[in-house]
Amino acid sequence: MNRDTTDQVNDHNFHRKPSELLDFLPPNAQLLIDVGCLNGSTASYYKRINPQSFYWGILINSELSSEITKGLDQIILSSIDQLETIPLELEEKTVDCLIYDGILPQIRNPLKVLQYHTRWLKDQGQVLAYIPNSQYWRNIINLLQGKAEISVQDNTDYRGLTLETIQKIFWEAGLYIYEIQTRGKKDQEFQKFLELVNPLQDALGLDSSRFVTQTAAEFYIVRAIKSLQPPRRLLIQTAIMAPTGCDRLRVLEPDQLSATIPGTRTISASKSIPTGSILPEEEKVFIWQRTILSYDHHLEILKNLLKQDYLIIAEIDDNPLRRREYAENRYLSYRGCHGVQTSTAPLGVFLQQFNPHVAIFKNHLLTLPAPRIYSDPKVTLFFGALNREQDWKPIIEALNRVLIRHQTQVRVKVIHDRRFFDYLAISDKEFEPFCSYDRYNQIIQTCDIGLLPLTATPVNLMKSDLKFLECAGHGVAVLASPTVYEQSVIHGETGLIYRSIQQFEMYLNELIINTALRRKIATNAYLWVRDHRLLCQHYQQRREWYLKMRDDLPSLNQELRQRVPEL
Repeated sequence: MNRDTTDQVNDHNFHRKPSELLDFLPPNAQLLIDVGCLNGSTASYYKRINPQSFYWGILINSELSSEITKGLDQIILSSIDQLETIPLELEEKTVDCLIYDGILPQIRNPLKVLQYHTRWLKDQGQVLAYIPNSQYWRNIINLLQGKAEISVQDNTDYRGLTLETIQKIFWEAGLYIYEIQTRGKKDQEFQKFLELVNPLQDALGLDSSRFVTQTAAEFYIVRAIKSLQPPRRLLIQTAIMAPTGCDRLRVLEPDQLSATIPGTRTISASKSIPTGSILPEEEKVFIWQRTILSYDHHLEILKNLLKQDYLIIAEIDDNPLRRREYAENRYLSYRGCHGVQTSTAPLGVFLQQFNPHVAIFKNHLLTLPAPRIYSDPKVTLFFGALNREQDWKPIIEALNRVLIRHQTQVRVKVIHDRRFFDYLAISDKEFEPFCSYDRYNQIIQTCDIGLLPLTATPVNLMKSDLKFLECAGHGVAVLASPTVYEQSVIHGETGLIYRSIQQFEMYLNELIINTALRRKIATNAYLWVRDHRLLCQHYQQRREWYLKMRDDLPSLNQELRQRVPEL
């Protein structure tokens, strides 16, 4: 049986692709101002990452519509000319980020606008701009051919700004540009253009490499801070050795948000060591994600990293006792690094016997799903996990008694665990094998009650509460064991904790028949995750720890060589 229908969610207006600047917006900003709001969906997408932010939109000659205003907390109507003097009821130095998505070239005096707007910006606040390049090679060709410079789509001047102009006006506005990215293809047509204009480059004395950069870029993405000093630069490189199921949560999503911090770059590679150019004054961090380091294969790599002045970190989010190879190599995976980062306090205590420098970075949700609007009269139970047979066996008989009692009112959805699925005593059940994370979330969103059994084994005691976060984010009320979950779930408020088989049966029965209780618990849990367990509230902890460790690197190097004399 396959059922892909979902309860209705508040998810409209998400069909339009957001601005590319979304990837650079500071995730923890309290107040942002989008000048122009040329892409109406950016605010909606951003509010999922940071729902507690306040997002202003200054609309230019726009008619108000739900597509434009969705996600905006405050709207100001203006014209291009009014941007130089537009009054906002804001105190100076209260804004975290100013956004100019394609609007600056349309402004008669962009320097004056930047100088006026940056009064609102906090010290070290960010300015992000997406700017068409007037020196783009196709623009040059069009100009020489006498073609129009007016964009038919929006009836605006498309000439853009030059790289020199961008750098000049930002500096004079008191902004330090710490990064400019380019967008444009260096394809065969572009190479032909370079061949044609090569004699002209020589005649005008143009720098060839700079000319290539300036003419290949169709757009510039400009990132600046309100400062005359550069930010401290940090490069985070991660070797992802367990990509399936672990990379997104422990590497890719934290990297995504870390890269929004001024001066921070992130690079990762799956099953290999990431490579890339090192920028001047860039301090370096190398992370081994779930890597079993061996004396035979990794000592030389570690020595080389030390010679290159890297801070070396191990990332682990599972009990190492599950793999005997760690012990066989005398836990070089943790002893052979300057520090270890992990996901839970019990796991941190275990790891401290091998390395005293352990940081706890809990698992969090990157985005908050839209609030559920429940419409299905049937109550759907969810169970989805790996290696949980010893955890569900004690409750399976009680579960079946409840399912049979309410078999006309309930269904069950199971991911991966076929034996659990086969043990279920009702016919209204659905099975999904190991699936993508998007599909996993799609299934959870159709459920009402999440079953989270964990017995108190050494391995389980070191697990994280991620299942609770995922259920809570999708409006699913949880019935959980005290193992792991009693540290997060507030019994009776954000979930139910069972401490015996009798309690499991009683609480499950109550969750099925008591719709008001089930919805109240789900809503409370959703709000708790919103307020406490979104990645936007915690992502800076990684960079702060890395920089502190970098400051102590000489002494950490000495400690490391004492732990592993072979280095």
